[in-house]
Amino acid sequence: GVVIIGKLNFWESQARISVQVLDIRPSISTVLKKFEIVKSKLFDEGLIDDSLRKKLPKYPRSIGILTSVPSSALADMLRTSKERWPLTKLKIIPIPVQGNNENELQFILSKLKRNKLDIDAIIIARGGGSREDLMLFDSEIIAREIATFPIPVITGIGHEDDLTVSDLVADHRSSTPTAAIVDLLPSREIEKNNFFQNK
Repeated sequence: GVVIIGKLNFWESQARISVQVLDIRPSISTVLKKFEIVKSKLFDEGLIDDSLRKKLPKYPRSIGILTSVPSSALADMLRTSKERWPLTKLKIIPIPVQGNNENELQFILSKLKRNKLDIDAIIIARGGGSREDLMLFDSEIIAREIATFPIPVITGIGHEDDLTVSDLVADHRSSTPTAAIVDLLPSREIEKNNFFQNK
């Protein structure tokens, strides 16, 4: 169930060995097992259902970006949003993106639900990492918060081939954090071309 990374110390004269543990993390089989258990439970309850997905706003006035601060994922998202549609206001909300932090993340999400910050959608983003690093987003508690969020939630978690329970309950899943910005914001170049063609 776990992978232990450590250093072996061996004393030949005493025939003694000790292990200095540097890190303990869940094995990939534990991660995938948790994913399947939570996914199955939420599917049976009807929380994983395409018909529940809210439509993304066409021209969002303001969006919330929930990610780690600072991070390369955030830097890419800020650059892309400026290039695509600089009219949209961005509210950056720092969140933990790995480790045993589900209570902290749940608190942030539930607070956001209550105190609507006048935003049209939120993006929950985390850059690449191992599948074990993304385990926070397989949390049943987090998935329930996302599934019952009053405005559209877009996830951009990990790499293209990573899939978490949070992705399954979100209104839209993007392959990466940058793709989430591309999927949510219109392109000013396309809109400009359309405008002049319709003149």
